[in-house]
Amino acid sequence: MALFYFCMLLGCEKNKPTDRLHETVSSQSMDYATKFNIQEDYLRVIEPWPGSKSAIEYRFENIPQRVVVTSTTHLPYLELLGLEDKLVGFVGTPNIYSEKINERLKVGEIKEVGINGKINLELLLASQPDLVIAFDLGGESSTLDKIVEAGIPIVYNSDFLEETALGRAEWIKFFGYIFDESKIADSIFSGMVERYQYLKNLTQNVTERPSVFSGVVYGDTWFLPGGKNWSAQFIKDAGGTYVWEDNLSSGWLELSFETVLDRAREARFWIGVASINTRTELMAQDARYELFEAYQAQRIYNYNKRIGNNGGFDFFESAYARPDLVLADLIRILHPELLPDHPTYYFQKIP
Repeated sequence: MALFYFCMLLGCEKNKPTDRLHETVSSQSMDYATKFNIQEDYLRVIEPWPGSKSAIEYRFENIPQRVVVTSTTHLPYLELLGLEDKLVGFVGTPNIYSEKINERLKVGEIKEVGINGKINLELLLASQPDLVIAFDLGGESSTLDKIVEAGIPIVYNSDFLEETALGRAEWIKFFGYIFDESKIADSIFSGMVERYQYLKNLTQNVTERPSVFSGVVYGDTWFLPGGKNWSAQFIKDAGGTYVWEDNLSSGWLELSFETVLDRAREARFWIGVASINTRTELMAQDARYELFEAYQAQRIYNYNKRIGNNGGFDFFESAYARPDLVLADLIRILHPELLPDHPTYYFQKIP
């Protein structure tokens, strides 16, 4: 598979990229992530896109100074590592929540290089990136191939294929390796794991584990996490009981309204209702929602506490990189006595 050498693809004389610092990085499997690992002299993405049968190995001769990323979930890793100044282009800038990155957008330091998840090759070339960090759901390969043909290397990021919250957060090490900041990335992640485990331990001896369900109906289908999904694991770690915890799927379930009502009618909490902001909006979508006890008791919470001026949800940007904050929020909702001084960060009760 493809091996990318910055000097070969970019031309060291023309671009004069910064030499790597040659920070010592030992070969390592990840503690939680399963879709990539780090060897002493290369980065290995094990499953670069869904269903991929082959890994891709990347070798880097230089530290990229100008990078384009294609998902809001890539942004918090750059910020946590203090690398947001490396970002020169993004696909779908109205979706960005980050204040720092939006400030750079305002002054033209970051350019829009596409909309609706589609990269515009002409705009991308105009931003003159050293590297594009992209994700591929299975249908983007033709566009990405054209970028490589134009002389710009691509590194695939498949953090969305991880099945655990800590596994996804560990992709900070992926960014740390690319930008020669592995020691910092390791330290940040270690601290995050320590906080997560501390919070999880708070709920191990709770005597009551309130029932929780999630999602809303679209058309005739209710979408909600499977019992082994990372969202369900959050609920368990927060001291709750997910009503579909016996389900073996790590993906997402598509059920009828009646099926959800039958199992979740008496659930104590309803957490996560898509873009809904009020109970009135819920009723406007489907009047049958009032049949749920959580609706009647006004125990509905959503991840809409942090929404940008253009409507971007910070939950879908930074929460994947901060599972400790998500867990703290859920504990505050389900067991407020355990974290009385924690003001929720992502979640709030909808009025």
